[in-house]
Amino acid sequence: VGSDALQRDLVTHMTKILTALLALLATSTPAFAQVDLSGTWATRNHEDWMERWPGPDVGDFTGLPINENGRARALAYSASLLSLPERQCLYYGASYTVIGPFGFRLWSESEPVTGRVVSWNMSGAVDKTPRTIWMDGRPHPSPNAPHTFPGFSTGMWQGTTLVVTTTHMKATPLRRNGVPLSDKAVMREMGELGFLGAP
Repeated sequence: VGSDALQRDLVTHMTKILTALLALLATSTPAFAQVDLSGTWATRNHEDWMERWPGPDVGDFTGLPINENGRARALAYSASLLSLPERQCLYYGASYTVIGPFGFRLWSESEPVTGRVVSWNMSGAVDKTPRTIWMDGRPHPSPNAPHTFPGFSTGMWQGTTLVVTTTHMKATPLRRNGVPLSDKAVMREMGELGFLGAP
């Protein structure tokens, strides 16, 4: 009789534990570090069509907070500069990758032991340097550090929103009508998990 009662108590206790574990698994969501954004992302060219394909009209600086020097540079801009051999691969910086007419590819680099995402890498074209978004909490470099076309980007999750801050970008055209982007610019991008297509 004693072993039957002990067996019943053990089964009852294990059933409660199993039920609690199943309930926990049913309600859990993946940690944000485990969200996989990898893949090839296509642009929606019907959105912002003028910006993505022909580019804005020359002299159209609507909504852009530029000073007189920026306005003068934009008005002096000529798209024919891109035909110079030394400028053919030196065009758009990090600010243009996600709004340009081409899609982009995203992949992660992970810490080999824990599998934690250390960085996300983004490339918008075969002739552009991939942009690295550091997710490991590292600080931005000194203002005197070299500036590059992709810049220096760090990312962090705020709830379900990925917030990316980019500094150290080279001065490049912000738009295809010559509006300049300063090398002192700070770019902030935000992507909501549902919008990014992740769970």
